[in-house]
Amino acid sequence: MSGRSQQVALAEGLARQGHIQPAVEACYQALRIDDADPLIHCLLAHLMLEGDFYDEAIEAATRAIEIDPDCSPAYLALGLAYDRRGGMWDQSILVWHELAEVVPDLVTAHVQLGEAFSAAAFDEEAIDAWRKALELDPHEARAMYNLAIAALRKEGVATALPGFRKAGELDPSQDDFFFSLAGICDDGTPAPDPDDVAEDRESRLEAAGALAFEEDFFSAVEVIRWIFDEDHDDADALALSAYLYIKQEAINEAMACSLRALSINKRTRTAIYCLGVTFSKRPGLNEHAARVFGALAKSSPDEPIPHVLHAEALLGLQKFSLAEKAYQTAVRLDPTCVRARFGLAAVFFTKGRHAEAMWEIRRAAYHDTRRQGLFWDLYDSYTEGSS
Repeated sequence: MSGRSQQVALAEGLARQGHIQPAVEACYQALRIDDADPLIHCLLAHLMLEGDFYDEAIEAATRAIEIDPDCSPAYLALGLAYDRRGGMWDQSILVWHELAEVVPDLVTAHVQLGEAFSAAAFDEEAIDAWRKALELDPHEARAMYNLAIAALRKEGVATALPGFRKAGELDPSQDDFFFSLAGICDDGTPAPDPDDVAEDRESRLEAAGALAFEEDFFSAVEVIRWIFDEDHDDADALALSAYLYIKQEAINEAMACSLRALSINKRTRTAIYCLGVTFSKRPGLNEHAARVFGALAKSSPDEPIPHVLHAEALLGLQKFSLAEKAYQTAVRLDPTCVRARFGLAAVFFTKGRHAEAMWEIRRAAYHDTRRQGLFWDLYDSYTEGSS
């Protein structure tokens, strides 16, 4: 295959801009000129998938693969179409296996393969696929969520809960929530060099937060120390210190900083968050974690993550109905919250509601793959390798 034709470039441009209907029309026009170009068919498959026309997506993706068995974006579209259509797990397994062969380092292919194996009741094969995904990327949260669900089904909540917490730590949404509480956002401005920070408290606290956001924890600690040189009872600095200790797995120190911050100002929400996290990391303290995260959820009622954290603590206490209610609140606030979807699946499995649990896992997969924008990554790699 040579590079993009003019007709394909037009359809591609429209698709990238989100103009679905004009892009579909451009694809059909391109097919009338040349129906042997796999790019047109895989583009059409992607567009049909975006519109939830699964049978049409399957047909187009299959045709692209017939023309070129190495067309990786077509395998992705085909696998997703099979998964979202449901009831076609044998075909789905084959497609994800093929994609993992075509692009061996594609983590999502192994995650999706595991979910297809699981839906087809091949539990051990599913676990192997998720472990392979974590070998490729130890930070793959969705693989960890799936392994936690598998542990729950085999051995119960007590065994599964550490996996859910580990997956939550891998999920960037939790850190994003902490920084939103601290009033820190990614505005595109790089964190300053510590030597360039002004000497007033506000500048130092802002700089320490920006450095923590960029995961330059050593520099963040250095700037916080300067704040403590002036005032060792600064609640916000103590809460940020607690967060940095959590990131370094120094849980006792994080708990001490959180408690000290709250003794100074009990309304320091970043400290409340950190205290809840430290409680959740200590065996036997789920009840305390549930209380803290429940209070945090009340103080941030429109944020999904505190409700998820509250639900996970309730799950550890085996208060499944209350956990379900908290997870449902999170999903209502953010239907794309993968962590809440997996949590609901866990609750449903404990209640024997397997069909609902599998549906939630499929919705989690749906939102996760849409968020990744993986099709265009594969599409660009494929066209570059084929030109």
